[in-house]
Amino acid sequence: MKKIDQSAYAIAFLGQALAYPFLIAMALQVNWTFQLVALLFMTICLAGTTLVSSNKLMLLLLIAGVSGIIGTINQWLLLPLIIVQIVIAFLLQTQKMPALWVDTVVFGQALLLQITLIYASLHFFNRTMLLDLALLYLPALIGLWANRFPKWTDLILLLVVAVLGYVQQRINFIAIGGMFIIVTVINSRRPFKLPRYIYQFSPLIMTLLLYLARMHG
Repeated sequence: MKKIDQSAYAIAFLGQALAYPFLIAMALQVNWTFQLVALLFMTICLAGTTLVSSNKLMLLLLIAGVSGIIGTINQWLLLPLIIVQIVIAFLLQTQKMPALWVDTVVFGQALLLQITLIYASLHFFNRTMLLDLALLYLPALIGLWANRFPKWTDLILLLVVAVLGYVQQRINFIAIGGMFIIVTVINSRRPFKLPRYIYQFSPLIMTLLLYLARMHG
């Protein structure tokens, strides 16, 4: 992977991990405990794994692991999530996987990080937050996997996601319009291929759209 692609991946991953928890879930009212600070440092380390050479990878993962353990003090329920994220980061950087699966796994890792950060700050994670995250990531996954679906399946799935989000009053027409534009741009059925990191920016853009839509009712 080119250096610019690695940097873009790291930025997109960091943006995904931080945008929803801090802009929406915590509503900018953050409880700055030492555990949360440690988990933020772990997040930065995990994002940095795409930028370091193989001989520095284990050191960075060790630092991330120690930071994650500190972040779970008095919140040991989060420890399995920390372990899973460290393992995922290790596998992503050491194992050969198809690009499609790499992007899918990175989505999953970023989602787990968001759950971890939200729980560390608020000490709970509810169904509404899970629905929000689904609305952020399902469109990205639909766009990413579109060329593997039968014709029109991606559009039908996207309509289902949009209707579900609207009926549950989690998204409005502004967010729905943005969702369709994003999936149209990143849709893997297109004859030309986008840089892979573009897919990683799509949940971040959806988060910003969701935030702006809710600010304006």
